[in-house]
Amino acid sequence: MSYEAQLDEFFGDAKNRSYAASIINKLTAQHKHGLIAEIRDRGQAEMADRIREIVEYLVNDAIKGRRYTSSVLPTIVSPQLAPNFWFKNEKKPTREEVYRLLHLILTGLYRGSYVVNLDNAKPTLREDFRKSLIQENILIFPEGGVGGGVNIKKIFTQLNLARFPVVEFGFTLLILSCFVKWLKNKVEKPEFLKRVEEMGLPQIISDIGVDDSLSLVFFNIPRQKKEMHIFPRLKDFIARWYHDFLTGAEDIDLLLFLSSLYIVDENFKEISDAVMNKFIYYLLRGHINGELLVDMINIKIKHELEERRRGIYPIQRVREILRRI
Repeated sequence: MSYEAQLDEFFGDAKNRSYAASIINKLTAQHKHGLIAEIRDRGQAEMADRIREIVEYLVNDAIKGRRYTSSVLPTIVSPQLAPNFWFKNEKKPTREEVYRLLHLILTGLYRGSYVVNLDNAKPTLREDFRKSLIQENILIFPEGGVGGGVNIKKIFTQLNLARFPVVEFGFTLLILSCFVKWLKNKVEKPEFLKRVEEMGLPQIISDIGVDDSLSLVFFNIPRQKKEMHIFPRLKDFIARWYHDFLTGAEDIDLLLFLSSLYIVDENFKEISDAVMNKFIYYLLRGHINGELLVDMINIKIKHELEERRRGIYPIQRVREILRRI
């Protein structure tokens, strides 16, 4: 099924149209005049009702202009703002490619300006995962055009976390961990566990749809600077960092390790957020940044030495993490 057809099917549900309207409102914030601005001025309900019209406008605009725009590919500089900014041998977008990008963004899991989705996933895999999040009240639909998106408190409860940096890549890792927890319900069965022993975890998760082509995509779509990051080789990452969890452990070692290093004290939170965000970015790319790891530990030690009103909160799951490095 084409991405255009998949998106049209997604829009068949009024709740999905309302959900996507919340995202597209942020994605097209730079449209101050024209069709999209006129629709936006009439309210969120109007954007939801006319979501197909807005998408078709964005697709035709990209095809007609023979280049991607920031409303389709968030890393692109608008030609109106930078008319001379043109990549050599830049590929002209096709209709299917534009719909693919819009499908990734508008069906993604969002919180504020952050959107995360799975790329190259089988439609049934992505849809079943999404349905499970809705059933567990982790993914919430907007009410009257307000709110909606990912419920972080529910994620913390599901993943047994008390704290975690909900910044760009921390949020991305949390969504991935929810996906892995959902996979666990499929993998953690006697017949699968026996096959894991015989064939290895990478082969087993490939059999249920997590193959070498699967990638994680992160978008940040605030009013100003927009970003897009792609994290490939998701199967290898899952097999490396979630092996114990998928084969019986109750908690995810990686999350508990990072959570125990995270500082929420107002005097340390800003620097802790920044350093951990960078560390998780490299981690998702398959690299352990030793310098950032040392920085996180030093921040943790400094905080514990200065905070003498309570007992030391130890760094958790160190042995398990070192075994995976």
